[in-house]
Amino acid sequence: WEFQVGPSIGVSAGDELWVARYLLE
Repeated sequence: WEFQVGPSIGVSAGDELWVARYLLE
């Protein structure tokens, strides 16, 4: 799983982490 940190680090990081946890669950 690759995390891409973009300009919107706040929302993007939060969303990606949520999705990652959802997929890994």
